[in-house]
Amino acid sequence: MIYPFVNRLYSNSKLQIEPRLKDINQLGAIKYIHNGAHYTRYEYVLLQFMLINFMKNNSEWGLGSKFNFSFLENPVLSYENKITGGEILELIVLFGNIGHFRETFSSNKVWFHYLFTNKHDLRNSLKKGLKSNGKTLLDEMLNSANSYKIQWINTLFILSRSEKLNDYRLICERVFDKILSNKSDKWLDLYYKIRKVSYVVLDSHYSHIPISISLQNVLFNENLFVDELSKYSSGLMGAFDRVNDLLEDTLYLENNTLLMGTYRSIDIYTKVQKFLENNQNTRAISKVNMLINDENTSPFYKDFKISDGEIPWDKEKNLSITFFVKHRDHFPRDVFQKEIDIGRKLGRECYIAFNFSPSFSKYRTVYSMNKGLDHNKKIIVCLKIIRVALEDYMLYRKYSYDDVSNGRLEEVAIKKIITYFFRNLLADDYFCEFEYPKNTSPFIVENGCKKTIKKVDDYIDYYELHHPNDKDAIHELKAVRASLESITYKGLIIVYLGSLRFINNDKKSVCELDGLIFTPKHKDENIRVIEAKNLRKKQKRYVVAAKQLEKQFIPLLPNFLTNKIVTEEIEGFGAQTKIGK
Repeated sequence: MIYPFVNRLYSNSKLQIEPRLKDINQLGAIKYIHNGAHYTRYEYVLLQFMLINFMKNNSEWGLGSKFNFSFLENPVLSYENKITGGEILELIVLFGNIGHFRETFSSNKVWFHYLFTNKHDLRNSLKKGLKSNGKTLLDEMLNSANSYKIQWINTLFILSRSEKLNDYRLICERVFDKILSNKSDKWLDLYYKIRKVSYVVLDSHYSHIPISISLQNVLFNENLFVDELSKYSSGLMGAFDRVNDLLEDTLYLENNTLLMGTYRSIDIYTKVQKFLENNQNTRAISKVNMLINDENTSPFYKDFKISDGEIPWDKEKNLSITFFVKHRDHFPRDVFQKEIDIGRKLGRECYIAFNFSPSFSKYRTVYSMNKGLDHNKKIIVCLKIIRVALEDYMLYRKYSYDDVSNGRLEEVAIKKIITYFFRNLLADDYFCEFEYPKNTSPFIVENGCKKTIKKVDDYIDYYELHHPNDKDAIHELKAVRASLESITYKGLIIVYLGSLRFINNDKKSVCELDGLIFTPKHKDENIRVIEAKNLRKKQKRYVVAAKQLEKQFIPLLPNFLTNKIVTEEIEGFGAQTKIGK
């Protein structure tokens, strides 16, 4: 049910709100990865309207009661009748959706970039088309770098096009001001809950989590549902929060979802550039109006198609690192500009995507490469990606929380980097299984051999103190240290002081290594893999270790690397295989 005051806006013939909502995919570019994810903003809005009506008929929230809008500190409206709480909620739902472009977040990222940088004077042009507080709200939104709220600015621009829409514009300005200021009230609190229930119910059907939520089951007990939404701390909403966290990792921020989103953003950006070049002489407000409202000419509404087979990157092998943001000021404000810069740095063979979660509590970086590259080229591009990923890791880790959802940031990130390297290095694809004692961190990332050896010594001292009888493991640690002493290098070094197994499709280990020294920026050498043997006869340690490497590890490497592979003695400890550039 659409209430009277809302229906006047919804049925405005010039705005064409219903056709607009039906043409906007709720999940944007996700539909190109998850083929069934084709529901629209229209369905999403109707579900929220239905829940608002449900709350009106089954709760004591007073959604049917009429109010003067002055309680939101706005000027008196020209609308003669008082409006109800239900109408306020339906308006908030509409305002948050009619300003979206067709591909939602892929488009929003590009539009935010143009406004943030003021390219082609678009920010100033948009300001000219905004009334009253809209100009200030645009500045506040850009200053806070809240790209997920840019659709509200589009809505304000749409509502500023006619004096007849002034009441709606005034309400929208006040609501958006509260949202940007992180202020809440009775209506916004209920709106946030209804919105979350709606998108979690709809989106849970398209993720990889073994959970899908039925609205029928959610509303099965009417009194319980109403009671839960009325609580400040609700068990039901807590459950929805946890499912939302799962959806972030498996749907909204899933690696290929993000890569597709950026791939689509670049396509939109190219089309917007062409549009702006072709409309240099168009009046400022008219140009912005064409971009936001004209579905026939705006590049934000152009059709885009891509089949699964046409996706150019390797969907199965990508590198992603998720940072739990502690100090957001040190992360990119204009994410699309960051993608442009890194894309240029890596070149056309690489595909990248960076984005925040909607709450800006997480920041994920994703890298992949062209799936058509030959193996030798893959290794070269893989190392290029790893170098860039490590630069971002070294920068962002200082401003992130130490713990992430599946462990400590350092351990998770370095495991992923090592795994990504071996998945592209080896002739076949293996699962990398890391094994080391709990409550230890055997990953060292440092610049220069001297600093690295000092950290290795600290780890060995700790290990000897807590595991004094594990002579074989201590011998393996000292073997890695001995290898490090033979390196003269001041660049970035990654050391792994634990066991690494390569697991095949039959879930069997085909090779086990005793440690790694990874130097992705070294001009001559990529990696050293260590095999230590704590035999009584020291003269046999090298021979036995070298045979094991030649029998188990070297056969896993592609044949074209033969002239880049050297197996050497680590005197008194075992052997190491070096792989050169």
